Amino acid sequence: MIRLSLLVAIFFALPAASVAADPKDWPSYNGNAAGWRYNSGETALGKANAEKLVEKWRFPATGSDLKIGVVHATPVVVEGCVYFGTVNQPTFYKLSPDGKLKWSYTLTARLAVKGAVKEDQAAGTYGSALVTDDAVYFADLAGYLYALDRKTGKEKWKVDTRAKDFPDAHPLNGTFASPILADGKIVFAGGAFEQWYANSSSYKACNGRAFVVALEPQTGKVAWKYDVGPKPEPLDPPIKIKDGWGEHVFHFGPATSTIWSTPSFDAATKTIFFGTDTNNAPRKPTKDNPRLDTDYACAVIAIDSTNGKEKWVRQINRGDVWHRGMRAYDPDAKRYLDQSIGDTPKVYDISVEGKPTKVVGFGCKNGGFYVVGASDGTILDHTPIYTGKPTYPLTPAPDKRMLALPGPLGGLQTGCATDGKNVFTNGLDAIQLGTQDTEAGSIAPPTGGRVVSISSDTRTERWRHERPKTEPAGKNLKALFKEVGDPVASGVAVANDVVYFTTTISKRLVILDATNGKVLKEIEVGAVWSGPCVSRGRVYVATGNILFSSHSAFSLFPHNPNGAVISLGLPGADEVSRLGEGKE
Repeated sequence: MIRLSLLVAIFFALPAASVAADPKDWPSYNGNAAGWRYNSGETALGKANAEKLVEKWRFPATGSDLKIGVVHATPVVVEGCVYFGTVNQPTFYKLSPDGKLKWSYTLTARLAVKGAVKEDQAAGTYGSALVTDDAVYFADLAGYLYALDRKTGKEKWKVDTRAKDFPDAHPLNGTFASPILADGKIVFAGGAFEQWYANSSSYKACNGRAFVVALEPQTGKVAWKYDVGPKPEPLDPPIKIKDGWGEHVFHFGPATSTIWSTPSFDAATKTIFFGTDTNNAPRKPTKDNPRLDTDYACAVIAIDSTNGKEKWVRQINRGDVWHRGMRAYDPDAKRYLDQSIGDTPKVYDISVEGKPTKVVGFGCKNGGFYVVGASDGTILDHTPIYTGKPTYPLTPAPDKRMLALPGPLGGLQTGCATDGKNVFTNGLDAIQLGTQDTEAGSIAPPTGGRVVSISSDTRTERWRHERPKTEPAGKNLKALFKEVGDPVASGVAVANDVVYFTTTISKRLVILDATNGKVLKEIEVGAVWSGPCVSRGRVYVATGNILFSSHSAFSLFPHNPNGAVISLGLPGADEVSRLGEGKE
């Protein structure tokens, strides 16, 4: 009894996790738990001096023999130290304020998964880290959730979401999303990444579910777990869905694909919000309900942060049963598929009928930005959606206020930002990609990209920055397409009336005046598919790209299997350079 009492006392004496209190830092993917991607404490950089930005350092340094993998997520910066993980050559790094390596941690290799894949390729870190007062938390696509000591990089704990002791474990569990701190717990979102393998006849699709899980910060013990949608069951006989690309057989269902939307948290109501992906396997239809999809596909969900109980579900796109072997447009229903919600639901207030109202705003792959009531998920408004056929030029012409075209690689992917008064949306137009009658005919490059500033209630457009046309990435595509669009596919960052973002074809960091959209500066950074962050007068950009690209001359996007992190600032000494080795 004495020993048990002592253990209980020790457990409750463990320090609670807390994120960096200094608003100048960027301690997580979105910068804060509300999901804004906005640094309220930035004062050194502004529209009066952003054009003077120069490269202060890069890691690895130019000319270095060191090669690191691709960085596909926003770097996290606390007290000048930079934290990030790589997708290939899977490793997690911490850099000092002057860009020198403090420590590195090699991620756990994952062996073959029978019936699915010979070997997990590039199963590293696709999300950003969460840095607290004593630890660094992150996840990978191989199914591991990690906690490292912030100062030393030594492993505190590691949770295997594919292991038998993890609740409802699945052999293809993994995580794209970034963790957050909510109600004293470390919250991860993930699920079974089956849609990549479901088109293989050797894989009996699909029996996994997306999940959100809360872990005790000091031990990694599961506090609660929320599973998205009904538990998949055997379908006897199997359900067959036929489209222009062939017949697709499903042996289990309904299945919900992994969550890649980083959640947000509202402390006042103890609510966690997140978006979901498609059903990658159908439900068994009944006489009373002939639908193949469930209400949990392509939806925004609110759950209680104290226990993981569901508060409400608001579906945005119905009828979305899809995996990568299926055509992403249904000509009979005139419906685009794979219209998931990867953007973080941002928590803020707007005026509704003259009353301050808490809402969540988020972008969707159908190209719309939505605002729903935080208390019940009621849709209050959204920007125009294009519903015409997947042809280009567009017929009919879209509404001038449309933010982006729908598609499996289109719309508002992830990383829209807000300063609480305005919303800044990224945009990717690739309406012919994955939507045509045949798979071969569906290999088409993007046609456009833009950043648009709208009012937080979606009703007023402030300005739009349309990216100029450019040359295709793959050299053999140049004979087929004279010019292509320049998508903005990653997170936007906002600080001190300045907007920062990267472009996937022209390979640039672009800096705009947030009040009018005027270009302040453009800097070529190399192949890139991650958004920047801003902290203490510095802008941090991570590079490299293996998404939707290859060595092939028909690559849709620039390819570089080696990444880097670049720190840009004003010439001369600044706050970060004076931090030296930091306080750690």
